[in-house]
Amino acid sequence: MTDLVQALRTYADVAAEGSFSRVAERSGASHTTIARRIDFLEAHFGARLLHRSTRRLTLTHEGLRLLDHARTVIEAVDNARSELGDRKSARGVVRVGVTTALGLHYAGRLADLRARHPELRIEFAVADWQGELRETGLDLALRVGDPAPESLFAEPLGLIRRSLVATPLYLGQRGTPDGADDLREHECIAYGYGPAPSVWDVGGVQIPATGAFRANSSEAVYRAVTHDLGIGLLPDIQVAEAIAEGRLTRLLPGIAIEPLRLSVVHHFPGRQMPFRVRAVLDFLHRAFPGAGDA
Repeated sequence: MTDLVQALRTYADVAAEGSFSRVAERSGASHTTIARRIDFLEAHFGARLLHRSTRRLTLTHEGLRLLDHARTVIEAVDNARSELGDRKSARGVVRVGVTTALGLHYAGRLADLRARHPELRIEFAVADWQGELRETGLDLALRVGDPAPESLFAEPLGLIRRSLVATPLYLGQRGTPDGADDLREHECIAYGYGPAPSVWDVGGVQIPATGAFRANSSEAVYRAVTHDLGIGLLPDIQVAEAIAEGRLTRLLPGIAIEPLRLSVVHHFPGRQMPFRVRAVLDFLHRAFPGAGDA
C-alpha cells in the first residue's frame, strides 16, 4: 500500500508538471524512478495513463479518471498524517484565485505561511474576474460581492475600503472636484470591460465613469491613474502608499463610498476540507487587510 500511495503521489505531480524531469528534479528521485512508478500504476490498474512523446505528456481518458481518485487518496493520507502526527504541518499544492490588489497584498505576507507549513506550495491565479472553481482547478477563490452561484460554500473575509484618487499633476491641470457631481467633468478611469457602462456610486450619486480608458484589471487602472490620465476609484490597499508619498491625492474624503465585500469560496463541506487547503484558508483570514489591527 505504501508503494501505491507513493506512486499515486508521483502520478499527481507528473500530471501537474507535465514532465518527468521536473518532478524528478523537485523530488530528488531519478527520472528512471519516476517512470517506474508510473509503469507500476499502469500495471496495477491495467490501463494506460499517459500519452508520452518527446515534446510533452498528456493524460489519457483513464488517466484523467485516476487523477481524481489519486488526489482523494493523497489528501486523505495527508490529512491523517497532519491530524494524528506530532506536528501540524500541511504539505502539497494549493491553488488560489485572487484579485490583483489582494494577490499582491497576500504575496507580501507568504513568509508567515511558509514558516508554519514549510512543505506547502502555493499557486496564485491572479485575475480580477475569476472563472468557476471546477473549470480552473482552483481549491479556493476570492470573490467580490455576492459569491457566484456555482460556489457551494462561501466564507466572508471582510471589507476593502476604496478611495477616489488622482495625481497632483492631473488635478493641477483639470482642477479638484468639490462634490460628486463635479466628477462628471473629469476623466474617470473605470474598472470594467464590454458594452455595459461603468457607474460609480459616490455618496449615493450615480456617476458615469466615461474617461478615455478603462480596463478589467485594477493594476492597469492604477497605472493609468498614476500616469496622470485621470481619476480612479481604487482599493485603499492599492493606493495607500502612493497617497502617503504624495504621488496620489485622495479626493472627496468626506463622502461615503461603499466598500468591496470579499468572500472566499470553495467546494469542501465541513471536515472534508483537506488540511492543506484549511491551512491556506486560515492564512487568508489571518492576513486579510486590517485583520491584525487592534
